[in-house]
Amino acid sequence: MSLKHVFAVVTLLSTSAFAEEDLKPAQEEAKAKLEETIEDALKATNDKCGTKLEVKTDFQNFKTDDWSGTSFGSYCQSIIEGIGSMCERPAYKKAIAKKVTGVACLFGGVKAAEKKDGTNDATLRNMSLDKGVFTYHLSKDHANLDDNTKATLEKAFN
Repeated sequence: MSLKHVFAVVTLLSTSAFAEEDLKPAQEEAKAKLEETIEDALKATNDKCGTKLEVKTDFQNFKTDDWSGTSFGSYCQSIIEGIGSMCERPAYKKAIAKKVTGVACLFGGVKAAEKKDGTNDATLRNMSLDKGVFTYHLSKDHANLDDNTKATLEKAFN
């Protein structure tokens, strides 16, 4: 292995470790709580879809005050379950197995809630499938996550 490759690996490892150390104690607790909440849904979806989805989050953007009294993990869990329910449809199961590699449940960067035409489709506008990753920007105001996940997948595959 060349010195250049060794340096790249060491840099990546130190960046990952540094990012984990940057979490505040409340963020670390929230991350552990989310992982516990989504564990069964992730296993069930991976089994049902024939996938090995990885879930990524941005807990450095998690603010305890914003999510106080809310089961924020259930938002991400609903996304995972929505993906799993799409695998009950054989054509979508095949597409998901081939094209979906991960889920990103993000706390930062929530898109605006309303369009100028007065409709409120904030949940859908905060979901996307790009380069194999189903991304969802969490907000307490979002609803019907399972249905909106299915709609996002249908749109992405059609």
